[in-house]
Amino acid sequence: MSFCFSFSKLILFVLNFLFVLIGLIIFAAGVWTAADSTSILETIAFFSKTQSTVLRLYANTEFIYICAWVLIAIGALVFILSFVGCWVVVSENRILLIVYTSLMCLVVLFEVVAVILLFALKSTWQAGVTDKMSKIFSENYVGTMGAFEISEFDPFSLAADSFMIQFSCCGINGPDDFKAVNSSEQWHLKGRRFLTFKDDQVALPTACCKFTKTTFFENQKYGEFEQWMTNNRCPLEPAADFHQDACKDVIPVELEKQKLPLILAPVIFLVLELTCIGIAIGLTIVIKRLDDELYY
Repeated sequence: MSFCFSFSKLILFVLNFLFVLIGLIIFAAGVWTAADSTSILETIAFFSKTQSTVLRLYANTEFIYICAWVLIAIGALVFILSFVGCWVVVSENRILLIVYTSLMCLVVLFEVVAVILLFALKSTWQAGVTDKMSKIFSENYVGTMGAFEISEFDPFSLAADSFMIQFSCCGINGPDDFKAVNSSEQWHLKGRRFLTFKDDQVALPTACCKFTKTTFFENQKYGEFEQWMTNNRCPLEPAADFHQDACKDVIPVELEKQKLPLILAPVIFLVLELTCIGIAIGLTIVIKRLDDELYY
């Protein structure tokens, strides 16, 4: 009994100490995301197989800011609750154990409800994300190849072109994005050029065109783009041999490939939480029994 009791206390303390660290990390990630979503998304891309251009298009969207505040709230809650858990183990106070167990159960319930709502309201928040991405794209995208000298390439446009070329798509909502000024404002204002052609003579940015090979872009040999175009008149009016798919439809497919770690991490977290609850209940029962023996 004594060994099992001491071992259970040790396990619960270690798990709660681990959660204290996890809580701090989650809280810091939330603050970082709220302060500079672009840099944290690029960092995530660097340490994963996800393309940075996939994640960068989510930067500064309402969805990302909501995620940031959710992370801050969860991180703070996990830290405080886990700190209390460590204190409970040391004090061996049955009342505090009951309070701790109850709060842990509420946290687990909250997490389950949050996940259910995330999937239930998927169409709502996805529409909001798409609208925000379209706005960011319209306000920042000017194009690169054929419109500007390599030294003048804009980082956002280069990232967007990289995505469109790599994943064979055109515009956030499709090629029609480049027909209306309100969906490609800066492109119409500054970047609607292709070599010696400009304005109404140009229908699409070069990145929407089909290429026989795309390694030139990956190797940053942007000046070679013409020799790899399927049709050298692709961007001109009327456009030909260009990609028809909307990039908003490609992004979820790419993120779907990374679903295993996104699913596995919360599951492991939930299992550890349930383990804490189980051990806490066991310790509460044992402490009550010991208290009863001392009393009687």
